[in-house]
Parts: sequence; structure tokens; C-alpha cells
Amino acid sequence: AAGRASLGVVAAIAAMLAGINDRPGSRRTSVRRIGVPALAGALGLLVGTYAGQHLGAVVLTLVLTGLGLVAGCVSAVGPVASGAGTQLLVTAAVGAGMPLPDPGWRSVLAFLAGAGWLLLLRLVLPTPTSVTGDLRLDFRFDGERAAVADVYEAVAALLDAVGTEHAVARRAALTAALDHAQDALAGPR
Repeated sequence: AAGRASLGVVAAIAAMLAGINDRPGSRRTSVRRIGVPALAGALGLLVGTYAGQHLGAVVLTLVLTGLGLVAGCVSAVGPVASGAGTQLLVTAAVGAGMPLPDPGWRSVLAFLAGAGWLLLLRLVLPTPTSVTGDLRLDFRFDGERAAVADVYEAVAALLDAVGTEHAVARRAALTAALDHAQDALAGPR
């Protein structure tokens, strides 16, 4: 890819857009949160590139309007779909408005490589969660262990409260801890 600055720009745009979709949570969840919008972005780039090269201004406007309607409908499904719908529309507009010397399929591969690179880094590297007083980063793995430990503590607290007036509150605390652990391990439902 040496000498192909245009492909580097597309890969950088993809990594930037993938970074926007990176949210706190488990690594397994990040595959969906980053990957689904990246695939939608690649599709948008492909449609936008070919539409921008082969269609007139009026038809291109209608295509982008149709994609906007599709993106809006998709975005209503949930947070991951919202990111996918947004990236579909944004990358279609970028593809249509930024003519590149490379074929559309090559730009799409560069886009997927850029988003894939960020996803790979997200999966492999530990997440810094805090900076201590001596400026060393404290690396944790997204709080999965702490969430599971909180479940065990809530179970112990519930067992201590059996037969007391605190049992109902402790049962609610256990439910909340279980929900939090499930979100930390598998992502929001």
C-alpha cells in the first residue's frame, strides 16, 4: 500500500469511525459494537463511491435520501443499529463526495482494514481504567472480575439477611448485581 495515500485516508477514517463506536464493556461486546457499524460503513462507502461515479446529481440525491431513510429506520432498533445506520449514511456521503483514484472495492477493503485494526487493538490490549497518584496506569479487563465478585458479595449479603427485614432489599441488590455482571460479561441486553 506504499504510495497509496488515498487508501490510508480511507483506513484512517474507518478507524476513527470505529473508535466512535467503542464503548465500555466486554471485549466480546465490542466486536458487535464496532464490527456491525464498520460493515454498514463499508456498504455505505461502496454504494456512495459507485453512485458518485456513475449517477447524475438528481439521482445521486435521491439515492442518498433513500439511504437516509433506511439509516433512520435502522437506527431506531437500538444503540448498535444506530451506529450502523449513522455510518451507512456518513460513509455513503463520503464515498459520493470524495472521489478516489482507487476502485470502490479496494476502498472498501481499506475501510474494513482500518476498522479491523482498531477492533484488533481493542481485543488485544488491556483497558486503562485509572491513573494513580504516581501516574502509572492501572490496567484492568473492563470490570468483568469486579462484577462477578459483586455477585458473590450480594449472595453472601442475602444469605446473611435471610429471615430479617433486610432480605427483600438484599434480594433486589443481588438482582442488580446479576444484571450488572451480565452486562459486563456479554454486553447490554
